[in-house]
Amino acid sequence: MKIKMKLTENFGGTSPDRIQAFERKNNFKLPKDYSNFLLLNNGGYIEKGVFLINDFQGYDKIEVFHGFELNNEYSNLDYLVDMFPDRFIKNIIPVGRDGGGNYICLNVNEGEDYGKIYFYDHEVDNENNDGTLNWDNLYLVADSFTEFIEKLH
Repeated sequence: MKIKMKLTENFGGTSPDRIQAFERKNNFKLPKDYSNFLLLNNGGYIEKGVFLINDFQGYDKIEVFHGFELNNEYSNLDYLVDMFPDRFIKNIIPVGRDGGGNYICLNVNEGEDYGKIYFYDHEVDNENNDGTLNWDNLYLVADSFTEFIEKLH
């Protein structure tokens, strides 16, 4: 399945071996549509990235999709997953970000929410009194990576 979107700059694609190494290291499996996107582009800057979060928060614009082996650590999937375990709920991974420090996240937890895309609002506290993380700052925006891409305008 080929996902159609226009990137102003892609990061050159990656290999199946690189994706599998990332999955093994983190003990999860990426959804096929997102893996295909990484194989073709390895992330990149998007031309049309506006999407609706929800009626209350309105619209946002994704600036960049993350990838592997990138010079900018804040666009590097490995760095983001490794360095911020206290920011993201386990197996909710940041696959992109907007220009204001918010993230587009992918749920790679097994179960009915697997593959869903969430908007991560960095201005909303997601820590319980005991230090565990909650879902208070995550807002469902699409049921899959493909659906998310199709919603961008």
